[in-house]
Amino acid sequence: YSAAEDQLRAFAEGLGIPVAETSAGKGSLTGSRWLVGGLGVNGSRAANELAFEADLVLCVGTRLTDFTTGSHSLFQDPGVRFVGVNVNAADAYKLSATAIVADAREALTGLRAELGSTSIQREIAAPVAAWTADLEAGLQLRAGEALGQGEVLQVLNETARQGDWVVAAAGWQPGDLLKLWKTPPGSFTHIEFGFSCMGHEIPAGLGVRMHDGDAPEVFVVVGDGTYLMNPTELVTATQERLKLTVVLLDNGGYQSISRLALGSTGTSVGNERRHRGADGRLPDGDTVAVDFVANARSMGCGAVLAESREALRDALAAARAGEQTTVIVCPTAPDRPLPDSGAFWDLGVPEVAASVDVRDRSDAHRERARAQRHY
Repeated sequence: YSAAEDQLRAFAEGLGIPVAETSAGKGSLTGSRWLVGGLGVNGSRAANELAFEADLVLCVGTRLTDFTTGSHSLFQDPGVRFVGVNVNAADAYKLSATAIVADAREALTGLRAELGSTSIQREIAAPVAAWTADLEAGLQLRAGEALGQGEVLQVLNETARQGDWVVAAAGWQPGDLLKLWKTPPGSFTHIEFGFSCMGHEIPAGLGVRMHDGDAPEVFVVVGDGTYLMNPTELVTATQERLKLTVVLLDNGGYQSISRLALGSTGTSVGNERRHRGADGRLPDGDTVAVDFVANARSMGCGAVLAESREALRDALAAARAGEQTTVIVCPTAPDRPLPDSGAFWDLGVPEVAASVDVRDRSDAHRERARAQRHY
């Protein structure tokens, strides 16, 4: 909001300090070797390893939420100190920081001037190279299998141009974008993840289009579960001729929640689109198919099914060349997550359970929670 991109670049590149992104800060620095990716639970392992060892952390405009700090476990240098730059004093003082209650642009300009000829030149090549290799391995095409969500986002990223926007809000999309999206210079990334606002995506895309006019593409990335909760603003897009390109990832349900449930309890119930089983007790029977292409067309949109990288590239090119809102439906494999960030998240695990497996998970969670600390 303070338009501090140039000042951030001058600060980082002049001093040799790595820059890690939060969800809200994605795209603040582009095309710089000092950018080490997302931070925290949904971030890159490179950024998290550097954060683990950091003795001074400059926090610019961040709310320092649980996902960013790894539930207060990420920064492990015994003497680590924080400087908080924020117009909101409550956020500036978090983590017992030395607070600078100020505009980000003005604060970075002033700090850079005060530091003069200081040079840090932090070594970042090894963790960045290791993370890049792991990410590329996770994005490899698997013959005979549906695309992974990361592969869909990678193809979308390859087509993004200056001036384009990408919008995401809930499910796996914001986390995966934080992990792999490389914001092209002059383009914008809007990830609303602080409150996981399901249904935010299409209305937010409309707001971007109304503000920016006809020139750029506005990509709205949405999961099938979120789409089913609030698809009807597509009618508004059609009615008002506000062009969006909606990339809809169909993995058969609320798979991000399913993975969290499996990780915490070993069981997931009701998170996939399924009929009830033979005994009528649980929804673990046959899959319920939803024709998302027909649904989008019924609201006046163009719509196409893209089951391969090539089909997705063609659909994105056609959508860019066209004038109407287009929904591109991409069936994706629910068991193809991107590499783990290595960060801890204090998502509760039942401490009392009849299941030995759940009790073991609880013990493992408590062991990892020992890394949490006050600063």
